[in-house]
Amino acid sequence: MHRFENTIRMFCFLFATFIFVTVLADSDIFDLVHKDYDFVIRISKGGSWYSEIQKVPFFSFVLNRKGLGFEDSFLRILEDMRYKTGVAPSVVQEAISNDVLFASKGIAIDFSNVISFDLNYYFDFIKTITSNSFIAFQTKSPAQLIKALSFLLSVKYKVLPNNQYVLGDSLYCGSIGKYLVVAGSKQALELALKTFLTPDMQMSKSTKVFDRLKTGTFFISGYSKPDVIKFTFPGVSQLDMSDSEYIIFYSSVSIGNMAITFEQKNRKESSTKKVSESIGNIPMAWNYYLSIPSTNSEEIVNTLKQWFQGSSADLSRLLEFVSTLSKVSSNVYTVGRIETNDFLFIFDNTTLKDLENSISRLGARYDSQKQEWTVLFQTNKLSIYAISNRIYFGTIDRAKYEQYERTRGKLKDLPLYFDFSKINVYDFKLFLDFGDIIKTTTGFNISSKMLFWKYNSGYFSYYKILIS
Repeated sequence: MHRFENTIRMFCFLFATFIFVTVLADSDIFDLVHKDYDFVIRISKGGSWYSEIQKVPFFSFVLNRKGLGFEDSFLRILEDMRYKTGVAPSVVQEAISNDVLFASKGIAIDFSNVISFDLNYYFDFIKTITSNSFIAFQTKSPAQLIKALSFLLSVKYKVLPNNQYVLGDSLYCGSIGKYLVVAGSKQALELALKTFLTPDMQMSKSTKVFDRLKTGTFFISGYSKPDVIKFTFPGVSQLDMSDSEYIIFYSSVSIGNMAITFEQKNRKESSTKKVSESIGNIPMAWNYYLSIPSTNSEEIVNTLKQWFQGSSADLSRLLEFVSTLSKVSSNVYTVGRIETNDFLFIFDNTTLKDLENSISRLGARYDSQKQEWTVLFQTNKLSIYAISNRIYFGTIDRAKYEQYERTRGKLKDLPLYFDFSKINVYDFKLFLDFGDIIKTTTGFNISSKMLFWKYNSGYFSYYKILIS
């Protein structure tokens, strides 16, 4: 009888071991994230994408020594780490070349802050993650990676029971399977480790949309609950997720471009209509070009607010002026220079009569010689004028604009404009000349552009970004 009981116990032990090993073998880094979390982002096998990333002009500029030299700086830090700690650089290189994940609860995520040109930004980001957040790395050497992180973050570490560690004062670390978890609190660490072994607790099991993220071939991908993600691109208002269920995002890199899609599931249906516009005829004199259909008047008003961030209540009269003109226009374009904050609103298919009806309440003064109105707003002198079937309003006066018309090429002459022009179903679309901004601010010559647009289809809103 005892021999039979021992046999049963042994069988149960072997079966449990088999199940445990199988769970770990088939695991995904998403399985660390509890279903109550708000946000998760995964960088999937970054090492295998690296050669493609280097072909994207913008990231080539950031990484290579002919640009900002991000890669060389990081390698020098790793060599210094080897000299001072004995940890091989390959320990860190392996960890960031495989799956890396960040998950959080209760904080807002601004995607404009994801990319930084300062390595210390990323070290500080890890060092200051909140108590309900964690970062996970795929690694074969968790103890060595802890030692490396201690050096990179300039903090001491302490060994705890159960193969756990404390980095500095508030980062708790532990490994499970092939992953090392660095959490902002002991509770967050223990929840992640427990979630990994408990499928019913996992966000990726309780939210069916994760099936797409886990099976797709993406460089960066993730999931967010409503009102967590923010964008702060110049002149573009935040995502409106007040009546949505969730948002997923995914990206890939190919043919010298990085493509990113944010897919927002809404509770109500809405479809964006095809747009007919002529922004391509505008002079190629700026590094910022935004097109918005006049039916999207709220977005147009929000655009003006972005250019006058932090201004006083006097802005209301300008907002009323822009709103009134947009309603009689077919399309509204905004052009400008990011680094100088110069801008110009262009109202397509409007008349001088439309302008005169709108300008009466603005308090502007007319100069018959220059054929334009001017209005003072704080330290800005704003010009208003009509040319052909367009009304112009902004910091660029009529003489300067007409000079650009005579001496500059058209936006449609840019090679990437072909891709921009094909976007004809949108609530807004933005063209940013990264190369021009970088040349103006750093002196480096690169050919880099960004397209950003949004449209609705059925129950979904799509925000798309293309970076070259």
